[in-house]
Formats: sequence, C-alpha cells, structure tokens
Amino acid sequence: MFFLIQIIFVTIILLAIPALLYFASRAMFPKICRRIAYEVHLWLGVVSGIILFVVCLSGTILTFKTEIIQLVERERYYIDESIYPRQKNIEELIAIIEKAEKCKVIRITIPDKINKTWIFNIKKESDKTKKLPAGMPATHAALGTAYIVNPFTGESLGPQRSKIYMFFMALTFLHRFLLLDIRTGQIIVGSATLIFLVIVITGLFLWLPSRIAVIKNWSQGLKIRSSKSRGAFLFDLHNTLGFYVLIPVVVMALTGPIISFKWYRTACEQALGAKTFRIALEKPLKSKNADPQKKRLAWDDFFEKGNKMTKHKGNTRLSIPQTQDGCVIFQRTGTGLCNIASIDKFQFDQYTGEILKADLFDELPFNEKIASLIFPLHNGEIFGVASKIIYFLACMIATTLPVTGVILWIRKLKKLHKKRNNKNSYNIKKQELLRQT
Repeated sequence: MFFLIQIIFVTIILLAIPALLYFASRAMFPKICRRIAYEVHLWLGVVSGIILFVVCLSGTILTFKTEIIQLVERERYYIDESIYPRQKNIEELIAIIEKAEKCKVIRITIPDKINKTWIFNIKKESDKTKKLPAGMPATHAALGTAYIVNPFTGESLGPQRSKIYMFFMALTFLHRFLLLDIRTGQIIVGSATLIFLVIVITGLFLWLPSRIAVIKNWSQGLKIRSSKSRGAFLFDLHNTLGFYVLIPVVVMALTGPIISFKWYRTACEQALGAKTFRIALEKPLKSKNADPQKKRLAWDDFFEKGNKMTKHKGNTRLSIPQTQDGCVIFQRTGTGLCNIASIDKFQFDQYTGEILKADLFDELPFNEKIASLIFPLHNGEIFGVASKIIYFLACMIATTLPVTGVILWIRKLKKLHKKRNNKNSYNIKKQELLRQT
C-alpha cells in the first residue's frame, strides 16, 4: 500500500510542475495561455485521434488477455487435482517431456495455484529451420516453443499458440506497431503516445477552474450534467471522465514510450537513476564449478531453495541451463488480487547450489523498484487484478476521449458556420433595406 501511495504522489508531483508553470503564466497572460492550451489540445487530438483510438481500444482488450485466454481454453489451463494421487516433481516432468517431444526443456513456468497447468518452453532440432509466425520478433526464438503440460501426469496438451492465443498476439502487434514493420510502428505509436501525454496535460489545464479559490467552480468539473443539453452532456463526458482517469492514463503514457524509443528510455533511466528492465535483460552468470564429470543438483532442489528465499506468492520461472557452465535462474513474479507484481530473482550454481546473485524486490530502493516495474505499470499488472480493473476502465474511457473530442469539435464548427451564415444573411438584409431607403 505504501508503494502505491508513493506512485500516486510522484505522479501528482509530475502533473503539478507543469500546472504551476501554467498558472504562473496565466496570471500574466490569462486569455493567451488558455487559448494556447485549447489550440494545442484540439489540434494534437485531431491529428493523432485515429491512432490513439486504435491504441487505447486494443490496450483495453489486452488488459485481461491472460484471463480471457484461460477462460476460453479452460480445459487446457485448469485441472481437477482431486483425481490424481500426487503431482510429479520437476525432474520427472522434464524427462517425460524431453522423451515425448524429442527436445530440450529450457524454461518452466509454474503457476501459483495447484489446479493450473504448467508451461514448458522447449527447443527441438527442427526449430533451427522453422520459420517464425508472421510479425514475431526474432528474439522470441530464444524462448523456444511454449507447451502446456499437466504436472500430475506429464501429458503435453500441445503448443500454447492456439487460435485465441495468436489472436491476442496479433492484437499486441496492433497495439505496439499498428501491424506495420516493427521500427515504423514503434515510431508512430511512440510519437502518438507522447502527443497523448501533451493532450492530457493541456486537458488538465482546461479542466482547472479559472478562479481556483471558488469551491463551486471545482465541483462543476467533477460531475456530468445529464439533464442539460446534448452538447453539455458530451462536454462533461469528455471533460469530467478524462479528469477521473488522469493518473492511470498519465502512468500509461509515461511508460509506453520507454518500450518504443531508446532516447526516451535513456532519459528516464537518467531521471530515475536506475536501469529499466535490468533484471529481465541482464546476462546470466556462469557456474563456478563447471565440470562435465560433476553431477548437478536436482532441479527440484533449486525450486525449493528459491521458494524459501522469497516471501512473495506468485508465478515462478525456472530457467534450465543449456551449457556446462550455465547457471539455474529462479524468478518469482507476484500475482493475486491486490499483490504487487514484484520480481525476486536468484541465480544458482548448478553443481553446488551456491547463490551467485540475488535480486530481492523488497530490498531495492524506490527508484529501482519503479525501473523494474515499467512493464507492469504500463499494462496494469502492477497491483494484480485490482489494478487491472482500474486500467481496464481507464483505457475504456480513454478510448472514448478522441471520439467525444472530435464530436465536440464538429459541433463547434457547425455552430460557427451557422453563426457566420446568420451574420451574412443579416448583412444582406441590412444592405437591401439601405438600398430601398
């Protein structure tokens, strides 16, 4: 909870800085500053509206990607554990899968619940010549092919890449790259996200009351006037709902370009004083006692060691070394209703079980915690299901903002056109009367 308060506090500070600068300048040039904020908000919204609509809509659906896949294919992801005498150990499961699929297991994902299937990432000899699915980055090849496995029997339930899984993968590429080539898509989506950040900040400026000291002016921006005209209702949908989702939308907009732009990621790392994605991207260490004659410890021993060293509940990834001098990696990611998506990672010597390196989330300073949680902060997994619900609602409202904004703009253009026509008609009639007299 304290970490959540820290995130909200930092976000408010980030918003307060431009807001204070805006008020300071508006005190000297009240009409000009508000007009500039309005024009920037309007035209950036018009230019990027379609892209933002697509990105926000796809992001809304992707929020519960895992839950939807597991619901649609429930028979593949959930097991009735009561019908089995015991769960097989990791050594047994690896032996069964490697024999059945004629492969090498490189990673195992063990869920936090006993009634769920495990994910085995495997590599086959045929994978070297196999073509990756269209649009999938080459880096995914390093993870092999993911298979769903029943941990009670060792039975393989087939590759994880089912039709529904591939649909969400395509939706991910739409969200991140607009289904274009990766670099072009990154530039367009990343630029639109930065534009969105400016739109959100200028929107905050326009939402803030002109007279801050008057409490009544603040309340008007916090409610939707359904009994008023259609125009007022649309304005409140855009204005008020936009304010209510301000913090999650700003967090999403701040973290999104980190994935798209190296310069932005470098700037954020310098501001934070910590490397983003350090734990996920760091190179594994090497076992100190690499010797083909030595016998390694059992894989279950490493799981038990890591399980005792972390106090967080969640999904576990156990990476199996593919070389004689490789290390065993245990990584636990927090899951649950309100649990933080913390990452505890341990690297073990595969022969002695010695801890080569330990990264405990609770021991990290605040800036390194933020740097390690960029992805969960962006996709809503930061506080489990609770934050996913908040992000889903925020994304859904953010999807409507370009629509209501464009409608309001069109309505205003129509009013200006009607007013101009009425004025022209009045001038024509006036000239006719003058000629008659």
